[in-house]
Amino acid sequence: MQDDPSDGLVRIGAATLRDAGPIADLATRFFLEEGFELPPEGLGPRVERYVEADGHAVFAAWRGGRPVGFATVAAGFGLEYGWVAELEDLYVLPPERRKGIARRLIDRVVAWAADRGCSAVLVTVTPEGERSHGLSAFYERLGFADRGRRLLERPVEERPGG
Repeated sequence: MQDDPSDGLVRIGAATLRDAGPIADLATRFFLEEGFELPPEGLGPRVERYVEADGHAVFAAWRGGRPVGFATVAAGFGLEYGWVAELEDLYVLPPERRKGIARRLIDRVVAWAADRGCSAVLVTVTPEGERSHGLSAFYERLGFADRGRRLLERPVEERPGG
């Protein structure tokens, strides 16, 4: 969803497969800034798959024909929430921050989740995100609440032939 480069306004829209390259470039910058490990193949193939996957969406903020931010969201079904969405990634270029772009991206994610019958949108705040950006307070200002849960992780090793 690229915009008209002439007016300089920020437009938010669902990314398409043709947007995958510029979004992957932004995602790579995000991963490097936050210290996340990049996959050996880079993020391009994952962004392409994400854009095309059922129950997933990427929203991008465009200014002057180039992306300045993005958000990824995935929906799933479980016993506790029924349909629920997870805001997986949110990134805005540093010079574009504090201009309401992240809020607008989150609003699009929430609208997308509502359209799919989700009962909630969840977000994970990493220790790095909390230290660097105070993300808990940021998300709480946008209506998210800390329910005192912790996310624990167990890596899954790849199985031969799978």
